[in-house]
Amino acid sequence: MNRPPPTSRRLNSSPRSTALAFTLIELLVVIAIIAILAAMLLPALARAKQKAEGAGCINNEKQLLASWAMYSLDFSGILVTNPGNGTVLSADAQGLYDYWVAGWLDWNTGLPPGANTNLNYLLQTPFGTYTARNPGVYKCPADKIASRAGPRVRSISMNGFVGGLCEELVYGYSPGTWRIFLKDTSFVVPGSSKTWVLVDEHPDSINDGLFGMNLPPAATWPHAADWDDVPASYHNNACGFGFADGHAEVHKWLDPQTKVPIQGWNRPNAWAGVQGVNGTGTTSIHDGEWMVERTTAPL
Repeated sequence: MNRPPPTSRRLNSSPRSTALAFTLIELLVVIAIIAILAAMLLPALARAKQKAEGAGCINNEKQLLASWAMYSLDFSGILVTNPGNGTVLSADAQGLYDYWVAGWLDWNTGLPPGANTNLNYLLQTPFGTYTARNPGVYKCPADKIASRAGPRVRSISMNGFVGGLCEELVYGYSPGTWRIFLKDTSFVVPGSSKTWVLVDEHPDSINDGLFGMNLPPAATWPHAADWDDVPASYHNNACGFGFADGHAEVHKWLDPQTKVPIQGWNRPNAWAGVQGVNGTGTTSIHDGEWMVERTTAPL
């Protein structure tokens, strides 16, 4: 048997093993390509996540609107009560709070204590019987900021001119100046497709179930209002709205003062127009006018 000498075998095998190895430069090039691909893909994934959360927000608001419409059908067209100030709670004979949602949210435990995390303040109401099977609809999927007591159960509020007289009687607007929507037939102007009912509220601003706005004088409507409460900007500087005709949309904000950073603590005065850390008291020209046009209208 003829065998090549050992030296010859080593010389023959050496080129094969060298060809299978990476050089340092080749390895660095591969790593650089992976890094570039990751840099290209991560923003796309982030945008896809934001779109998914936006779709979830729209779905939740549509479900709430369906419950809101069913309530009015069952109560002869009367809209669910939206009086604001959820800290003063009184239950009826069935143990239900006469609000669309009860309780006052903050960054601690809420008022009464536990309102931040206790679903009873959402479901122990006449409206809650329509949403009891899916209590997650009260919260935007993009709201992941927990209070000190844990994740809050709600991030959506209701237009203060829908379902109550709080905006006129408590906030000081002249009686008989603005349209108040108390029945399902009230949405004549601006119209049901142009009157928002539900909105994502800023985490620093949210408290009771009512979203308030300081409207401009009726003679200058629809000029921009300043914020009593502040809308959220979860969805890449956009906000979820649900309208009286049952549709929901995510609206993109234009003005920088609308896109208020989250500070993690509440404003000093929720209803006096005092500018706090969450933008209360500021005026947002384009965004404020867009929202005013869709909040109510002069009589």
